[in-house]
Amino acid sequence: MKRILFLLSMAFALSAGAQVFNNEWIDFNKTYYKFKVATTGLYRISQASLTSLGLENNNADHFQLWRNGQQIPVYTSVQGTPLGANDYIEFWGEMNDGKPDNALFRQPDYQINDKWSLQTDSAAYYLTINPSGTNLRLAPTANNLAGNTLSPEPYFMYTAGQYYKAKINAGRSELVGSSYTYSSSYDVGEGWSSGDIGTGASVVYNITNLYPYSGAGAPDPVVSITAAGNAVHPRSFRVRLNGDSVLGKTLDYYNYSKTSKAVPISLISSGNANFQVTNLCVVSGDRMVIGKIEFSYPRQFHFGGLSNFYFELPANASGNYLEISGFTYSGTPPVLYDLTNGKRYE
Repeated sequence: MKRILFLLSMAFALSAGAQVFNNEWIDFNKTYYKFKVATTGLYRISQASLTSLGLENNNADHFQLWRNGQQIPVYTSVQGTPLGANDYIEFWGEMNDGKPDNALFRQPDYQINDKWSLQTDSAAYYLTINPSGTNLRLAPTANNLAGNTLSPEPYFMYTAGQYYKAKINAGRSELVGSSYTYSSSYDVGEGWSSGDIGTGASVVYNITNLYPYSGAGAPDPVVSITAAGNAVHPRSFRVRLNGDSVLGKTLDYYNYSKTSKAVPISLISSGNANFQVTNLCVVSGDRMVIGKIEFSYPRQFHFGGLSNFYFELPANASGNYLEISGFTYSGTPPVLYDLTNGKRYE
């Protein structure tokens, strides 16, 4: 699973006819009910909400949900009939991020932080009725351990990250006289970032409760960082992890960098990670910014007391047996969504 003149005019017309406008998913014979999600989490649309829209008599199997031109799988508490008074449509909702912004950049690689949108944090969702065709579902699936012969998975790869949102970095600029003139395009290093990191200054990012797995077969952790210069000076930067220098890179002028490096698992044996990023420029008044720092590492199936937790597993034809600890829930049984295979386990 990772799952001439005349000829030019005609060519342009043909190209325009095939242009993607990102509205190809819309069926103009259907009515779409729009709502917004600004916080990532589990959401339910109650039968009372559907009644207020006049949708209470529709078969639960006919509901269809869309976000950013992609159909979103949902779970309905009943199948094959209209929802009753206590029934609901359930789905995993995600706030808007910066991935749709990527198409705005002169070069896709110029974007150094796609976690946050430059437009809005709210993602628009569209609910409609589709009596025929494919409506994606999260199918209720029995969590049946009878006869299980699989050993528990020892670890999974997890990515912890700091996605900076201190300011919108203006991107590439040219010094004209005593003034900075910025490109009008979405350019190198533009977008949400840390604040300016001056000459010799550092920023620190701490992660606690890592629950690393250091057993046989586990891959090394990987540190990744995106950064951009913000002044007309030569410079480099350094990344330290728990006091050890693990990564360095030249980052002159307004250039940008996306770099990563594997590090020994022993560096996080304490279960904590302290990252320190330092601007090594020797010119007074320098500036650089960070878009994001990510740390991917093998983690035990301990979820640190959280009440929702995203993780990924590689495809496995034999299936997986998971023993999860450190997950917080109250009286309602926790739910596991397999978004790839469209399954919902209690």
